[in-house]
Amino acid sequence: MAKQGKIVAEIIPDELTNVLADAVTPVAPPTARASELKSRVMARIRGKKSFDLMTVRADQGEWITLLPGVEKKVLSKIFEDQIQSYLLRMAPGSTLPSHEHMSDEECLMLEGEAMIGDIHLAAGDYHFAPKGSIHGLVTTQTGALAFIRAYEPLD
Repeated sequence: MAKQGKIVAEIIPDELTNVLADAVTPVAPPTARASELKSRVMARIRGKKSFDLMTVRADQGEWITLLPGVEKKVLSKIFEDQIQSYLLRMAPGSTLPSHEHMSDEECLMLEGEAMIGDIHLAAGDYHFAPKGSIHGLVTTQTGALAFIRAYEPLD
């Protein structure tokens, strides 16, 4: 459509287009047709995406054991699994080994405290680890619950 508009602009000068547009008397379409047109325009504006709301209740979902005392509960996978949100729960005294991040990762501590190498995190703290960064050993004496969002880059 943009290409067609460009061709028209090259053939008909802007001044003539404006004169022609001013000479046309607007005509309102019938109500049903106007409603249909509005729906089509709005769908195109939204990119024809459907936005499905999702709620995961506290008692829903499955906790998966990753290591002794360390569990993960996936909340969502979106954009063809490119973004994953999950809860990570660590029991008091549990650890996660040092690891390299294969994607960007955001972490929001919800409960408890943990150490990521020499970085102390407590409830309410936010931590960002970019792709390629290496975490030190993750430990907790109190136990911890964190919300994690990881981004898997498109190849």
